Amino acid sequence: SIIEYALLIPMEVIIFDPKNEYDHYRNKGVRVYKEEIEIEEQMKLLVDEMNELNNEKKTKPLLVIFDEFADAIANARSGKALKIYEDVVIGNFKDGREKTKREEVGELKPLSENWRSLSQKSRSAGFRLLAATQRASVDVINGATKINFPVQVCFYVKKKVDSIVMLDEAGAETLAGRGDGLFKSPEYLSTVRFQAFYKPD
Repeated sequence: SIIEYALLIPMEVIIFDPKNEYDHYRNKGVRVYKEEIEIEEQMKLLVDEMNELNNEKKTKPLLVIFDEFADAIANARSGKALKIYEDVVIGNFKDGREKTKREEVGELKPLSENWRSLSQKSRSAGFRLLAATQRASVDVINGATKINFPVQVCFYVKKKVDSIVMLDEAGAETLAGRGDGLFKSPEYLSTVRFQAFYKPD
């Protein structure tokens, strides 16, 4: 698999795993994050690290895998949940105790914004990103996303419209399943059909 290959290079691997399917890779030294808040926090740290590497003109071999990213982004915190509050001293009581007031002092960036930033600028820092989803949502898999992921792989989908969302063309709805897939890459003039390794449940 891609993960096994990355570990052979060797290359640091981080997996964002909201469906809890990759926990066994922890034993191989892979950093796996499952909880939504944990994913959001680690994504921010990755963006900070990427910006620092880019500013210093340095690179780091790192593979970032984001499984079910469309669902994770849809379920991430938004609006008021991203606001940062602190107790600010506004005076003192007669007995000397500080009088405080809880005030908004900032706002966290949403997961979608940090993920977009990472997908736009991480290649120059040496990061490689792999994103997977079973939900063909135009809100998440839009033009900006596809530009930042020039290589796209699509397996069987039930509806023609889902194939169009994923690949900008129909065809994935006619696949046979069991590893039958379509592959788009700037290296090829047209979409390529392939048969991948398939492991039954």
